[in-house]
Amino acid sequence: MIRIGRNFTNLLELDYVSQEDRERFKRGEIDVPDLDALTQIKSKRDIPKQIEVAKEIGLDHIELDGGVPNPFLEMSEEEIERVRQTAQESGITISLHLPYTYVATSTCAFQEVDRELAVTLQKRYLKFAEGVGAINAIMHPGTVPFYQAGPQYQEDLKKSLIKSLIELSQASKEMGISFHIENNTVFDIVFVESEEIYPVIEEVKKKGLEIYYCFDIGHWFTRADGTPPKEIPDPPESILEKIPAELLKEIHLNDYIPKIKKFHPPLHYQRGPLKKKNLERFAEIIKEKGVELIVVETAVRDPQEIINARKLLQDETDYLNSIFK
Repeated sequence: MIRIGRNFTNLLELDYVSQEDRERFKRGEIDVPDLDALTQIKSKRDIPKQIEVAKEIGLDHIELDGGVPNPFLEMSEEEIERVRQTAQESGITISLHLPYTYVATSTCAFQEVDRELAVTLQKRYLKFAEGVGAINAIMHPGTVPFYQAGPQYQEDLKKSLIKSLIELSQASKEMGISFHIENNTVFDIVFVESEEIYPVIEEVKKKGLEIYYCFDIGHWFTRADGTPPKEIPDPPESILEKIPAELLKEIHLNDYIPKIKKFHPPLHYQRGPLKKKNLERFAEIIKEKGVELIVVETAVRDPQEIINARKLLQDETDYLNSIFK
């Protein structure tokens, strides 16, 4: 049976503000991005709470969000051990989404000193992942300035990314963690299409290393807002049929609404390309391909959705469990 997990993104943040700031948020004096800024460190640090909520709403897994800011490299050994024990006692597994902004984006940099710094940083996060007992680690391929998007630069970026992935896959192997590379959004310029990532994975696997493809269909939908725009097929889930089964283990599930450029809307609202009938076929395809884990990445920007986040979490989880289980 496919297991379902979640990156809670910003859906638990209201639990981590003072009563005064909660009332200010309800009055519209604090907006959602400001709430993120006020609470991200606290909400991401309280991993036992994430495990507790996951268990309550019927999930099997949580994915920790390494997006900056995060507290993971400052957590004590005692905190990390508590996370491991809580997860084991609850029967909830953990993965870590490695950082994907600022320094972390240089894993594909062709300036070697930048690439080395990014890899050193990611290795520190892998050590944290090992400490909490994570089974998977997921990494974005890195980004490039728009003025360095030409063919020769892209070839250099690919070579650098391969070097980084060999180092990180080796480190993950030594820690007993399955390493995954994820497709970018079109706004990251490079490594958006699966065909850009397959050759990179192939080179890493030639070294006898384990690496998987964490396909993110919501990221792929952003191609509709590229320059030039690219078509989303009908049905949209048909893209999964083209991905080699042996590359898949964990995948990300989120939606995207083109033109208004809305990321990660709640899936049970059915406002993006992924309607219920599409998710039903999505489920059939990934079961046939042996996918083990789906991580849902819903995030919200409507204050009322933050206020009613627990109901939203439960409703979306029930909806997805009815389709995938």
